[in-house]
Amino acid sequence: MKHAIDDLQARGAATPLLGYVLTIVAIALGNGLSRLGSRFAIMGAAQRIEYDVRNDLYESFQAGSPRFFAAYPTGDLMARAASDVSTVKMLTGFGIVSLAGTTFAFVGAVAAMVAVDPWLTAWAMAPYPALVILAKRFNAVVHARTLAMQNALGALSTRLQEHLAGITVVRAYTMEPRVAGEFGQANAEYLDASVAVGRVQAAFTPLMGLIAGVGTLVVLWAGGKAVVDGRLSLGALVAFNGYLAYLAWPTIALGWTLSVVRRGLTSMERIQEIIHANVEPAPGVAPAPRDAAIRFVKLTFGYDGRPPALSDVSFEVAQGETVAVVGPTGSGKSTLGLLLARLWDPPPGTVFVGGSDVRALDRDLLRARLGYVPQDGFLFSRSIAANVTLGRETVTTGRLREALVTAGVADEIDRFPDGLGTVVGERGLTLSGGQRQRVTLARALADAPPILILDDVFASVDVEKEEQIVANLRQAATGRTVLLMTHRLRAARGADRIVVLDEGRVVEAGTHEALMRGVGLYARLWKVQQLEEEIARA
Repeated sequence: MKHAIDDLQARGAATPLLGYVLTIVAIALGNGLSRLGSRFAIMGAAQRIEYDVRNDLYESFQAGSPRFFAAYPTGDLMARAASDVSTVKMLTGFGIVSLAGTTFAFVGAVAAMVAVDPWLTAWAMAPYPALVILAKRFNAVVHARTLAMQNALGALSTRLQEHLAGITVVRAYTMEPRVAGEFGQANAEYLDASVAVGRVQAAFTPLMGLIAGVGTLVVLWAGGKAVVDGRLSLGALVAFNGYLAYLAWPTIALGWTLSVVRRGLTSMERIQEIIHANVEPAPGVAPAPRDAAIRFVKLTFGYDGRPPALSDVSFEVAQGETVAVVGPTGSGKSTLGLLLARLWDPPPGTVFVGGSDVRALDRDLLRARLGYVPQDGFLFSRSIAANVTLGRETVTTGRLREALVTAGVADEIDRFPDGLGTVVGERGLTLSGGQRQRVTLARALADAPPILILDDVFASVDVEKEEQIVANLRQAATGRTVLLMTHRLRAARGADRIVVLDEGRVVEAGTHEALMRGVGLYARLWKVQQLEEEIARA
């Protein structure tokens, strides 16, 4: 443009305008193609980065220890996996494009302006130190307010997830107005945090436009005077203004660019916080245990911030033996199963399988030898067959059927219109509590593991069904090592030995007959349960 205007001023109609026009068009096409290519490349890369970050984050969730999940609510983790990951994608896509474009625009345009006229460049750049100060201040404020906004979103997601998961309780106790108020409050806090971020951005962008406008006015005044004085050609002034105009949009967009970058970096910090916080103890490298014997040696264990759930617990379960652990609620029965399966890591040298410390065993090999039924049976929103097999190729149709029969739930499933293909609701909501518990028992039995850990599997069944399942289990568990935690003493009566826990300590151990001859806790619990059954029958 500079050469064209200077040529027009000097040569008039003889100026070869077509050459200048074609040159400008060619440069514009090259610029457009390069920008288009860079955007395709960077945006595509951003999509792949989002994919990788989400996979890494989910892998971190999978490896999460119970301590980790106790520290971070589910809704907050969901917000990080959705909102924060998307913000990182924005950073690595639009953020990088805009930041790179702004950087190249400033460096290239300022260098070209200096080449045209250093003195005029100094005048044009005079307002820009204020831009640096504003940008630094803006970046700090946006970081703080973005972090507050993302935390508010996590709290909102947690509230929503909790209310939806407990919708039955909400409705049963007519809590709708109260939970609506709680959700509204969390939503209002998120709105306030979002508006606070938007308010900073809204104030910064006009300031950038003002700085760009002041620079243009300065150039028109100083540059026009230079043209009048003959120190600068008209073409040079037009070129200079073109460079300055080229800087106008990056200057105005700097606030948005910095906001995208800052929000992306803040979200990346939140993601890294999860990945680095979620460090499980070493998985162990020893091979699978040589047999299925279980041993607890002076085991003392407590959950974070709570008194010990178990204190100096020692007993053995020989290979092929069934040992029942009984005791009042809160005596530590369930903790034994969690530690044995390494869902919580026990202290070193306290829990052994096949003579090996479970902490030294390969975690996957250890769990492959266990059939674990937790107290709260969890089902996925899939078919009953899929919930029992869990994709294990070793579970044939015959094994599946046999496991359901042993668990005492096969007949009930057969009466469903779709049988084994019946899709249960979220967490097995469409099944009764007893049915959910028995399906999870069938899941543990289906792969015929050498060790069974059964945590209160009879809590939701009646006495008749309990006796049926106990008889089935006695036959199915032949040759297997069974650790049965239960408060139903009728089920414990058939075990080879019974261990009685009270307040985390072993207070009695022996067969049902031997314990009944004494006057200890087991005998008292048995009499109480017998009385309860008689009252129920009456």
